[in-house]
Formats: sequence, C-alpha cells, structure tokens
Amino acid sequence: MKLFDQLCVTALLAISIVDGLLVPRTYTGRIWIFGTMLALLFTCLLNILRIRNGRDVRGLKLSCITANVTMLVFAVALMASIGTTRTLQRPQVPLVTALLLAETALSLRKID
Repeated sequence: MKLFDQLCVTALLAISIVDGLLVPRTYTGRIWIFGTMLALLFTCLLNILRIRNGRDVRGLKLSCITANVTMLVFAVALMASIGTTRTLQRPQVPLVTALLLAETALSLRKID
C-alpha cells in the first residue's frame, strides 16, 4: 500500500509541475493556474512528509487529510463548474481528481 501511496503522490507532483510549466505566458489568467499548481504542489509535499515520517510528526496526518480533502473539493467543484464536455476534453482534471481521492483515502488509513 505504501508503494501505491508513493506512486499517487509522485504522479500528482509531476502533473502539478508540468501543469505550471505549460501555462502560456500570454494567457491573462495564468496567475490563477499558478496558484492552483502551488496548492497542489504543497499538498503533494505534505503527503510526501506523511509517507516518510508517518507517526513521528504530530499533527501531520491531520494536516494531510485537510489538504487532501480541500484539494479534492476544489477539483470536484472545478469539474462541476466547467461541465462534463470540457472536463472530458482535459483528461488531467479527472486524473488529478482520482489521484486526490486516492491520497485522501490513503491518508485516512489507520496504519501508516
């Protein structure tokens, strides 16, 4: 299960970095995409700390659960706001949502 956890967080980290690098410089709303990318990046970094340190850091698990649920709600709200057609045209959106759902479930486990 730890390997699956690491794969999910690595995939999220890679997607957030690539997403930030692919924003066109001429796009006027790029600051919002960068903000989302940073939030996803920080969520990934918290999950990496949770995977590596488990029970050693007090409050880390709760911080991860909070970050994961917040980003998951944001991803679901994004999909709802852009609609099914536009969501399916951008496969990274459902992929990130699925990975965030997996990370949320993994952070809720009893055993680290």
